[in-house]
Amino acid sequence: MASSTPPLAERQDIHKSCKSLETLLGVFNDYCEAAGAVTLLQKKLAKALRETAGMKVTGEVPGMYTNILPILVKMQVLRQPTL
Repeated sequence: MASSTPPLAERQDIHKSCKSLETLLGVFNDYCEAAGAVTLLQKKLAKALRETAGMKVTGEVPGMYTNILPILVKMQVLRQPTL
């Protein structure tokens, strides 16, 4: 006579485990994509900082800002809501 052995795991438990692994892999994939995006942004930031640090300062910059300042102030005034 054949003796029946009990199952090692119930079908419902196997299904839950598979679903949990699927979720874990999905989150890990999202994490890897985010880490890649952060790395790319860090490289862009480093490049921008290097370019900015390498710029030469001239005497024309303050004069340029004094010419632009009234325009910027006027733009800010136009953006404020009226009561």
